[in-house]
Amino acid sequence: MSFLFPKANPDGAWNFFDGALKTWAVQSDGNSFTSRQIFKHSNPHTGMGRKSTATPPYHWHIYQTERFDVQSGVLCYDLDGKEGKLVAGESVTIPPRHYHTFWLDTESGVDLDVHITVSGGPNAGFDDTFIHNFYGYLSSCVMQNRTPSPFQMLAFLDHADVVLVDFPLWTGRLANIVLGRWFGRGLGSYQVEYKEFSEKSD
Repeated sequence: MSFLFPKANPDGAWNFFDGALKTWAVQSDGNSFTSRQIFKHSNPHTGMGRKSTATPPYHWHIYQTERFDVQSGVLCYDLDGKEGKLVAGESVTIPPRHYHTFWLDTESGVDLDVHITVSGGPNAGFDDTFIHNFYGYLSSCVMQNRTPSPFQMLAFLDHADVVLVDFPLWTGRLANIVLGRWFGRGLGSYQVEYKEFSEKSD
């Protein structure tokens, strides 16, 4: 598969899904990482609620605490099976090992601008490199009407200590190791960082 490279704008933003999702690195100090993300309400990849292409799968973090600070728009979230909404100036903090996902509120009629901070844990895998590669790969597949490789996706998640809820009885972490790490990275030679999604790429 050929990659569709998401390039940084002059303002430092990276575009995914043909501009439906824009991301910036806000800060990174070795202990935490903050990403600014804007989801377009008028684009089918981000403006279809929980079913949107860019909506993160239902997941949990092994070690990291995640905080969502809404700058503008309305954020919907699911935390351990309970849904809620946040407006500008509101936030929610999600401890490790709690199921969650989030999406743009379709009823708001406006874009969602949110700062997402991840902190804690021994692995800094959930950072700007992860965002560029995870969304870059997924965006490339979607825009070319190709199905993403589950081995590649699990390799990304395993490297970032992120586990999907879809697997029964907490077997998601085992799936990361076996399917993502051993089969994906080991036998399939999938990577967790591609030069095509690096700020150093031409």
